Amino acid sequence: MIRDTLRRFLAAHGIERGPLVVAVSGGVDSSAMLIALAELGALDLIAAHVNHHLRGGESDEDEAFVRDLCSTLVVPLLVAAGDLDAEAVRHRGVEAAAREVRHARLHEIRAGAGARFIATAHQKNDQAETIVMRLMTGGGIAALRGIHPVRDDGVIRPLLEVTRAEIERFLAERGIAARFDRSNADPRFVRNRVRVLLRELGPEAIDNIASVAAQARQAWEVLERAVDAAEDVEATADATRFRSLPDDAWLRQALLRRHIARLDPTARDVDVVRLAEQLDSGKRVSVTKLLELEKGVLGRVREPVPQFEVPLTPDRPACVPGAVVRVTPATQQPSNQLIQLPKGAEPHFIVRNRRNGDRFQPLGFPHEK
Repeated sequence: MIRDTLRRFLAAHGIERGPLVVAVSGGVDSSAMLIALAELGALDLIAAHVNHHLRGGESDEDEAFVRDLCSTLVVPLLVAAGDLDAEAVRHRGVEAAAREVRHARLHEIRAGAGARFIATAHQKNDQAETIVMRLMTGGGIAALRGIHPVRDDGVIRPLLEVTRAEIERFLAERGIAARFDRSNADPRFVRNRVRVLLRELGPEAIDNIASVAAQARQAWEVLERAVDAAEDVEATADATRFRSLPDDAWLRQALLRRHIARLDPTARDVDVVRLAEQLDSGKRVSVTKLLELEKGVLGRVREPVPQFEVPLTPDRPACVPGAVVRVTPATQQPSNQLIQLPKGAEPHFIVRNRRNGDRFQPLGFPHEK
C-alpha cells in the first residue's frame, strides 16, 4: 500500500530522477517512508537528519537509530546540527523555532546535494489534525487546504494518502521499532490534544476530515480567480495600497489575507473579518506585530514600540509607552476595566508588549489563541 502510494505520487508529479533528499527523524512516519522509497529503488536517495539536541541523550539515540537504519538500507546519510537560538524560542516557541531551523538545514542539504525535492513524512492523520486546528484558529477556506502535497520551495509530502495505522503495520511487518519522541504525547501542545481526539473518533472521521483539504484546494482554484479579478492594488515590498475594493465581504477578506501573507509570512490568527470592515475607515489599526492598516494602506509598522515590561500595583501610577495607567482595587474605587483575580491573589500585574508565541484562553472560549 505505501509503496504503491509513493509510486503513484512520484509519477503524478513527474519526479523521475534523483537525488531525492528524505527527511528522517527516526520516528515511525519518516522511517517507514525511507524504507518504502528504498524498496521501490526508483530514485537515488539521500537521507537527512537534523539533531536539535532538545532531549539530551534521547536526541542522540534518535540520530544513532537513523544512522543504523541508513546503513542497513545502504542509503547515504547527512546529519546537521539543529540547535535552537534562545531568542527565537522566546519569541516563537520551541515548536516553531525548531521547525524553522529544521527546514533551513534541510534546504542547505538539498542545495549541497543538487536535489530538487525534500520529502517529509506528513501523513493522513497529520492532515486531519491540521484541518481541525485550522478550524479552531480560523483562516478561511485558504487555511483549510491544509498540508500541501507539493510546495513551491520543493518540499513534497508523498504520504498524505496513508494513515498512521497503515504506516505502523508496514513497520511491524518488517520488525522495525522506530523511535518515539515523548513531546508528541505532551498535552501542553494543542496538536497532541487534537491527536488524542481524532484517535477516539476513529479512521472514518480521519478520512472525512482529511478529505476537506483536497476539496478546499479544488475550490480555492476557482475562488482565487475571483480574487485575482477583484484585486486592484498598488503593491511594493513594504506596503499594499488598495486603490478600490469589492463590495463583497468575502473578497475583501481574501484580498487582505493575500497581502498580509505577502508582507508578513509569519502572520497567524489575524482577524480579517474585523479588518475588512475597517478598510474604508481612516483609522490606524494594528494587524500584526509587523503590519498596520491605515486609510486603505496595509504596510509595515513605521515606528515599532520598543519592548517594555512594567509592574503595576494598586494606587501607584506607572508609565507605559503611550499611556499613564493607575490600578485601583475595585472595592475602593470604580474602574473602567475590571480584572477578576483568583481568590486570595495579590493585585500585582505585569504589563508588557505582545510577543511572538504568546497564548491565552479568553473567558468562555473553548481553546487558546
